[in-house]
Amino acid sequence: MSSTLPPDLEGLDYVQPLGSGGYADVFLYEQQMPRMKVAVKVLKTEGLTPTIQQQFIDEANTMAQLADHPYIVQVFRAGTSDDGRPFLVMKYYPPPNLAQRARTARFSVEEVLRTGIQLASAVETAHRAGVIHRDIKPANVLVSQYGSPGLTDFGIAGRGGALEELDEDLGVSIPWAPPEVLFGHSNGDARADVYALSATLWQLLVGRSPFEVPGGDNSALELMPRIRSNPPPSTGRADVPQSLERLLAQAMSKNPLARPASAIEFARSLQQIEQEERFSRTAIVVLDELGHSGDSGRLPGQTQDRTQLRASSGSNPRPTTGAPPPPLGQPVIGGQLSGGRSIGHSGPVPIADGVVARAGDPAPSGPRPDHASGPRPPQSSGPRPPYAPGPQPAQSSGPRPPQASGPRPLQSPPGGPGSGPRHGSGAPRRPGPRRWVPIVAGACGFLLIVGIIGTALALNGGSEGTQTSGTGGATGGSLDSAPTFTMQVEDSQLVYTIDYPTYQEGDRYLVKAALSEDVIDKATAYGVSEIDTTTGTGTFSQEFGSASRQCARVRVQRGEDYSPWSETKCADK
Repeated sequence: MSSTLPPDLEGLDYVQPLGSGGYADVFLYEQQMPRMKVAVKVLKTEGLTPTIQQQFIDEANTMAQLADHPYIVQVFRAGTSDDGRPFLVMKYYPPPNLAQRARTARFSVEEVLRTGIQLASAVETAHRAGVIHRDIKPANVLVSQYGSPGLTDFGIAGRGGALEELDEDLGVSIPWAPPEVLFGHSNGDARADVYALSATLWQLLVGRSPFEVPGGDNSALELMPRIRSNPPPSTGRADVPQSLERLLAQAMSKNPLARPASAIEFARSLQQIEQEERFSRTAIVVLDELGHSGDSGRLPGQTQDRTQLRASSGSNPRPTTGAPPPPLGQPVIGGQLSGGRSIGHSGPVPIADGVVARAGDPAPSGPRPDHASGPRPPQSSGPRPPYAPGPQPAQSSGPRPPQASGPRPLQSPPGGPGSGPRHGSGAPRRPGPRRWVPIVAGACGFLLIVGIIGTALALNGGSEGTQTSGTGGATGGSLDSAPTFTMQVEDSQLVYTIDYPTYQEGDRYLVKAALSEDVIDKATAYGVSEIDTTTGTGTFSQEFGSASRQCARVRVQRGEDYSPWSETKCADK
């Protein structure tokens, strides 16, 4: 059986090819139970040596050892097919990978910083397990459907050390490899991986590898002298801060000792730039010495045992020296947001006196009540959310008025109205106008909303208005027709060009691709990231791989609405 054909694997149904490399092919299968898509990496039989087989086994064991990390591709199982080919069954990440995306779109500085910190977390985790990746590059970083990177291809990973340990030449990817590895002075170590990670981030910013010359000779013979002798180039982007330019140049230094000593040191420097640029902070996800997960990337000035503000039942929260949590908007990792922040909530919770709000946090809307006087309302004995949603001003030691998000009925303390908490000189608290403020305010707000709605209906002639078309995912406009598209073969690439006559800004093009029309329904739809918002034309390129034929269909997504799928077209290599 040809090694380019997918093997028959028990419990798996073949769907389509995903890609092909020097030693292996990758195919998309559907697992029968539980039903889900998986990627299967299969070694080619041509040129298969004992060393390559051992590397494949080592890759399976290494990825299984690191599989719990959120930014390392998970391996489900490994084995040998009936025709004798070793295979790995891995978590499926839809295209494009970072290399494919970098060819057609520029990454923002914020996304590059976030991706760099996440990948550095994965690399640091591997290093702490004694594993050097040795082949970090954009093509070896997959992206999940939720946008998280996944480091893969530990095929030539090793423990580093002397060259004599290798029976054969070490395979490297030249454009991203450090000079000491290219010219045989090292097998690679932590600093070599930092170099390759920095070169990867540089490519995300620029669209090509650091020492590649646009339109020039970029063969291995030309690249290697540049990597050995030329200084790391600037990205040339005006929006890239100088601190990031300096860090990338340092991490790609010819002298390994001049680079950051570890991946976590590199990640902390990236976090510092995030802070300088006022971007959302990305967590460094590694295990500490006790095996606990969390954000190990503390910025300067942060203590190791950072106190978190918690409100316990029946007591006032204590002050904390840490800053209040920033706004939400990132996934949760290990009980924290991926930015290293604790999870907030939407309701108001009083916090301790004297807590200082961090500059840049959103201020609460509406006028502030006077905290100098007035009775403190009874507090609920139930559990309260752990954090306030934003900054709170320092308050006096006097009583505070009720804080509520809407009108609530007044409640008497146990024993009747006269037995409530005492205040001031010890006299019983007497009901006054303040206690009715929430109810009156709520009623006024309700009447105001009713008036606004009535006015709007009157202006519209009392009829229900239709939703108009707009931008940013609006659902207006017609999606009755399918988009049109072309497929053009350029070298080993298949280039799609998609158009839609009623395109609106915010629309998304989805593509399904497969080897034939018969299996295209099972293919995964993936989004096209490069769209000209002026013309509505979307472009996307895909590796043809080892297949001789590729079929595809496209559709438009607008908010939660979809157009029909286009007719299926096929292209032959």
